[in-house]
Amino acid sequence: MSDFGTTDHYVATIKAAVASREPNLQVIDISHEIRPFDILHASNVLKHVFREFPKGTVHLVAVDSVKDKPKPIALLHNGYFFVGFDSGLFSLLFEEEPAAIVELEEKPSTFSAKEVLVPAAIQIAKGQELPSNGKPVKKLKKLFGRQLKVTKKEIAGNVVSVDHFGNLITNINKMNFDRMQELNGKGVTYSVRFGRELFKSLHKDFTDVGSGDCFVLFNSYGELQIGINKGNASELLGLNIDAPVIIEFFA
Repeated sequence: MSDFGTTDHYVATIKAAVASREPNLQVIDISHEIRPFDILHASNVLKHVFREFPKGTVHLVAVDSVKDKPKPIALLHNGYFFVGFDSGLFSLLFEEEPAAIVELEEKPSTFSAKEVLVPAAIQIAKGQELPSNGKPVKKLKKLFGRQLKVTKKEIAGNVVSVDHFGNLITNINKMNFDRMQELNGKGVTYSVRFGRELFKSLHKDFTDVGSGDCFVLFNSYGELQIGINKGNASELLGLNIDAPVIIEFFA
C-alpha cells in the first residue's frame, strides 16, 4: 500500500525490486491512491483489510509523514507483519502495543521504500521473523484518532473517512448503538443528526431509498455510514472528515 499513485514509475519500481530478488513471492496491491502523506487515510484503509489476509502476511506500507522523517520499522501484531514508517500510522490500527518492533537500518537514499522497506519485507516473507539486524523498539509513536463522546442520552462522533463513492464513514459503531438502546430500555426512540439532516430511523441497505436519496446504516464493519444512493454524499451534503454526527436517544 502506498501514496505513490499509478501515473508514475514508483509502484512498478517497488514490484520490480521484489521480483528481482524473490520472483516467487506473491504481491497483492491494496491501494496506491492513498492521499499523499495522509496517514489517517492510510490507517483507515489498512484497518479494514489487513485481517482479511492470512496470518503471516507481510504488509509493506509506503506512506510517509509530511511533518517529519519517521524511522523505518518492522513489527509483528497478532500474527501479521508490517513494514513501514513509525509516523503514528500503525498506532491507529490497534490499541495494544505490537508483540515486537524493530527499527530498520537506514541507507542514504531518497527512495527508502525500495532501499529499506523492500529488503526487510522480503526477509520476513522468507523466514517469518523480524530482521535480526533491526534495533528493538518498545513502543510505537502514538497518534490518537477522533474519540467518541458518550453520555446516557447521546453518542457524539465524527466522520473519520470518505470513501471512493463519497460515503461518509463515522467512528460510531453498532456496539455503541446497541449498548445505548439497552441502557435506555424498551420503547426508546432516537434521532441521527449530521449537517442539516435529521433521521429518526436507520436503513438496512442503501437500496432502501431511491436514487438521489440519503441513507444512514451500519455497514458490514459495524460502522455508521452515511451515503446517497447513486450519489456523492460528501459533495451533496457538504460534509467531510471531522464533521460531527450525533445520535440522541429519547426514553
